[in-house]
Amino acid sequence: MTSIKDKFNRWFIPGFMLVSSITLIVIGVPRFLHELMLVPGTPILHRVNAGETVSEQDLEVLENSRLDALGIIELPDAYLDLGSSYLYRARSAADPEEAQKYAALTIEVSEKGLKMAPLNTFAWFRVATANVMLGNFPEGLNTWRTSIATARFEPFILIQRVHLGVILYQDMTDEDVDLLKDQLGMAYRWDRQKLRQYVRDNDLILWMAILSEPDSEMKEYLVG
Repeated sequence: MTSIKDKFNRWFIPGFMLVSSITLIVIGVPRFLHELMLVPGTPILHRVNAGETVSEQDLEVLENSRLDALGIIELPDAYLDLGSSYLYRARSAADPEEAQKYAALTIEVSEKGLKMAPLNTFAWFRVATANVMLGNFPEGLNTWRTSIATARFEPFILIQRVHLGVILYQDMTDEDVDLLKDQLGMAYRWDRQKLRQYVRDNDLILWMAILSEPDSEMKEYLVG
């Protein structure tokens, strides 16, 4: 005579396996298709993030791949990648209205991604940059702080954080200035030659004199 335990094992285990398989399909297939849609634009994204010149046609490929992926399932990576592309457009636009349009779009899509991935320091920095481009300095400062809070040392944007901090300097508290000096010190220790060249290329020598400690080795190297 079949026991209750035998009946349970006979029906429960296959049923559990079936439910698990369906769950994996429901969750896994959309994610797989999402990732697949990203493929055409990913090499272009790398060029955008590297600061290389990217054509209008390539930007469209990048953006359409992310929009297609979002049409399957909403995941933060596609929103944050769109933020990179839109900020590139904002920075390279010759028309001020076009620049403002894409700066606003940068904030919009980046914030959607940050709701799902709030620790992405690059996205917070893009939002800070776009806010400054729009003249929203208080929000630019808030998101600049958040970018640092999410990753105090991030070499790929460390020098750019210093530059953005200089732009925001007049709105800073004493604590913010200390943060800026801390970022500058880390940038100097990480790659002082690259920092020195950036300072000269972007006319920041006077600011290095202001932010460096008097008679310090860093001040002598960056200013001298």
